[in-house]
Amino acid sequence: MSPRTQITVAATAGFCPGVKTAIDKVLELAKNSKRTIYTLGPLIHNSQVIETLKETNIHAVNDVSEIKDKNAILVIRAHGIPPEAEQRLRARSIEVVDATCPLVKHVHKTIEKYAALGYHTVIVGDKDHAEVIGLMGYAQGRGIVISGPEEAASLPRLDKVNIVAQTTQEEDVFLAAVAAAREKVTELVVSNTICKPTKDRQKETVKLSKASDLVIVMGGKNSANTARLFQICEKLAPSAIHIEKEEELSLELLKGKKSVFITAGASTPTWMIEKALARTRELTIAKKSSIGERFSFIWTLAITSCAYTALAAVALTYVCMKLEGAPVSKKLLLLAGLFVLSLHLANRAEEKGAAAPDRAKKLLFIKFKSATRFAAVLAGVLAIALTATLGRRVFLPAAFFWGLGMLYPYKLPLGFEKFGNFPASKDILTALGWGFVCAYAPGIWRGSILYKSTHLAVIFAALLVFMRSVMFGVTHAHSDMIVGKENFYKAAGPAFTYLTLFAIFLFLEIILVLLKNMAWKPDLAAALFTGLFYYLALLLFFYFRKIPERITAETLIDSQFLILALSVWKG
Repeated sequence: MSPRTQITVAATAGFCPGVKTAIDKVLELAKNSKRTIYTLGPLIHNSQVIETLKETNIHAVNDVSEIKDKNAILVIRAHGIPPEAEQRLRARSIEVVDATCPLVKHVHKTIEKYAALGYHTVIVGDKDHAEVIGLMGYAQGRGIVISGPEEAASLPRLDKVNIVAQTTQEEDVFLAAVAAAREKVTELVVSNTICKPTKDRQKETVKLSKASDLVIVMGGKNSANTARLFQICEKLAPSAIHIEKEEELSLELLKGKKSVFITAGASTPTWMIEKALARTRELTIAKKSSIGERFSFIWTLAITSCAYTALAAVALTYVCMKLEGAPVSKKLLLLAGLFVLSLHLANRAEEKGAAAPDRAKKLLFIKFKSATRFAAVLAGVLAIALTATLGRRVFLPAAFFWGLGMLYPYKLPLGFEKFGNFPASKDILTALGWGFVCAYAPGIWRGSILYKSTHLAVIFAALLVFMRSVMFGVTHAHSDMIVGKENFYKAAGPAFTYLTLFAIFLFLEIILVLLKNMAWKPDLAAALFTGLFYYLALLLFFYFRKIPERITAETLIDSQFLILALSVWKG
C-alpha cells in the first residue's frame, strides 16, 4: 500500500459547544455533590461517552418515573424538552437542572415569539428527534414538522408561517424547503436556526469530501447530525463510511486510497477521532520494521507509565539545585523521580472519563492495573523511605505532600473533597508537590531554606510546573476528555488561560534578566533565559495550531525540563 496516502482530519470535528457545555454541567454536578445524577434520555448520542459518564455516577433514564431516589438530580439534556414536560418535572420533588444547548434555547424563543403572534411553525427536521419534539412544544399546537422540500410542497395553504430548522439540519435542505414553502404561504418568516458549528462543519465537509477518495464519518449510529453528515459525504465522495469505532476500519476498505478525509458528528469526542486517525495511519502507511514498531510501543509505554514525567522531575530538580547553588545530590534526584512517578502513576490509574485506552493504557491500567497501583505505591514508599535518610525536616513535609497527592482522586470525609472541587485545584496541587520535591527539599537538606536563592528556586519550579499542568489540561480539553474545573483551562477558559501562561513566561524572563544584570550567576541566568524560549514556542504552537495527539503532546510538554537541564549543564 502506498505510503503517500494523504489523511486529513476535519478542523471542525469534535464536540460542539452545546455538547461541551452540557457535559461540563453534569460533571460539575457530579463532582460537587454525592447525589446520583440522572439525565432525561442520553445526554448526547454517543454510546462510548455515555458509558464513560456512568463511571462518574451519571445515568440516563427515559422517564422520571424510573428514578426511585428522591435525593437525586435530574438533568435536562442538550436537546431540550417541551415546556409542558419541563413544568411537570419541576412540579415534582426532585431537583431539576437545565443543560439545554443555548442555541436550541434560542430556537425555543424564536418559535415562542412568533407563535404568540398567531404564526404557524414549520420545523425542517426529523420528527422523532428529541430536539424537534422539544421545539414542537413551543408552537402552541400550531406546529408542523417536515423533512425537506418534498414535504414542504405538500403543506396546506397557510396565512402566516415561521419556518425554522433543527439546529443540525443540512442548510441546502432547509433553503430548498423554504423555497417550496413560499408557494404555499401568504406571509413567510424565515428563521435560519441552523447553528454556526453545524454550518462550519458541513461547509468543510462539502469542500473536502469532493477532494477525497474516501470519507470516514465517525460517530454514533443513533446521532441524527452524524447520519446527516454521512449523507452529504455519500453524495460527494467516491466512497464514504459511517463508523462508531476505529476497529470497523479495514485494510480492504483503505486499499488504493490516495486521499482520506476523517470527520465526525457534534457528539463525537476528539479522542475517538484520534483513534480513527491512528488506525487509518496504521492501515495506509507502509508497514514499519519490527524495530520501529518496538521502539514506538516502548516510547508510548514510557509516556503512559509516567516514566518520562519522572525523568522530567529529575531534570527540574537538577535545575533548581543549580539555582540554589546546592551541590548536586543523587539522592535528591532519585527522590524527585520516585515521588513524581508515584503520584502521577497513581492518579492516572484512577482517572475517570479518560479517552479510550490504547495498547499501553490497556496493558498498564486494565490488564495489569493491580500491578500498576502496587508500583505507584512502591515508588512512593521508596521515596518517603529515602527522605527519612535526609532528616526529619525533609521526611515530614514529603510524607504530607505524598499523602495529599495520593488521596486527591478520592472523595473523602472531613471536607477534603472540597479542595478537589476548587477551580484549578489539580494544577495548584501538582505545582506545590513538584515545587516541594524539586526545590524546597534540596533547600531543607542543605539548610538554606531562608536563603533568597532557595525561595527563587521554589517559585521558579512551582510556576513552571503550574504551566506544565495547565498545558496538559489544554490537551485534555481539546481531546474532549471528560475533565472538570479542577483544570485551570476548564475553569478560566481559553483566552484567560493563554494570557496567564504568557504572563508567567514573561514574569520568569524578567526575573532572569534582572538577575543577570545584577551579576548573580549571569551564565546560569542567561542559560535559563534562553532555555525558557522553548516554553514560548510550545505555547504559540498550541495556540495557533491544532493540539497534537496525546503521546506527542505529553512528550513536547515534559521535554521542556530536559531542555532547561541541558541549557544549565555548564551554568
